[in-house]
Amino acid sequence: MNVLHLTLSYSSGGRREAIATLVDGLNALGVGNHLGCLETFGCAADKRSMYAGSFSLGRRGLFDLAALRRLGAYCNEHAIDVIHAHDAASEATAALALPWRGPSLLMTFHRSRDFETARFRDRVRNALVGLRVSAVVTASEERRRHFIERNYGAKGKVSCIPLGIDLARFVPDPERRARIRRRVGAADGTLLVGTIGHFGVDKGVDLAIGAFQDFLRRRPGRDACMVVLGSGSDAQARALRGLVAPEFADRIVFAGFHPDPETWFPGFDVFLHGARREAFGLVLAEAQACGVPVVAARVGGIPEVVADGQTGCLAPQATRQALADALDSLVANESVRRDCAGRAIDHARRHFNRDRYAEAYLQAYQGR
Repeated sequence: MNVLHLTLSYSSGGRREAIATLVDGLNALGVGNHLGCLETFGCAADKRSMYAGSFSLGRRGLFDLAALRRLGAYCNEHAIDVIHAHDAASEATAALALPWRGPSLLMTFHRSRDFETARFRDRVRNALVGLRVSAVVTASEERRRHFIERNYGAKGKVSCIPLGIDLARFVPDPERRARIRRRVGAADGTLLVGTIGHFGVDKGVDLAIGAFQDFLRRRPGRDACMVVLGSGSDAQARALRGLVAPEFADRIVFAGFHPDPETWFPGFDVFLHGARREAFGLVLAEAQACGVPVVAARVGGIPEVVADGQTGCLAPQATRQALADALDSLVANESVRRDCAGRAIDHARRHFNRDRYAEAYLQAYQGR
């Protein structure tokens, strides 16, 4: 079987991580994988080395006839059996390029926001394209319900396949733990809280920073510091740094963007995630696999990823006060935090296994 993964671009982020992990698993199952980008790749060539072939269309719009012909020709030349679209634009482009014949078409709905379902015309487009699509897959039941509620069409085509992670990559590692803690100046007894995300509104890095400072004000004697990993525009970075009170300037470290979060997670004692919206929360699965309990809000697909009271603590809403309460609750008793850390590893291995993820998609490709 040959699968073409079609997406807007392959730039860094959670979507690329989800696609790459799936492709690794499918490669192990003997599936041939190809990558197509509607616009530009947005990444270096080595990031595409796992694919049997890759191309960018550089399309100028939905009805770019030359781009549509190139897509159809690629599918014919490489005997593509399934087009796996990873966004609504890719789904629509594939349906226009091959409206009545050719590979079967499946779409994964990755969005945490309503961009692809918000307007009436979006829903009409989805319904029309849905006539060509054999299946729509979401990463969480919350997103599955959202897609069904906001769209017209066959509900029976929409299913949920939770994301998977590379469990050989995301593991507890004492050497990495020691190295990261030395790097940020955290002693053995220091509570090291980590947060990771784009500096935009949705990922709530501002809420995580605010909640951590509220926690420090409640526990003035607590030896604790925070590491912030991620990036954004210059204005977003300045705004986040401006949230740090002078008295906590030496306890919150902005470490920038790093493409290897697996080297950072083992150093954390708690992962604090302030997301206001989250379709799944891949970073939460990765943290738990490394033995890091999670504090986050009960939004989107997060309750399906974090077992509240077992592998972390979920706040009822995404506010700095609620997140500070949850952080305080989790770390109030060190034995409770350690128990959560141990259960987090088992939880991740049981529920977010890459092989399970790939096998479920292979069955979806085969129409089972």
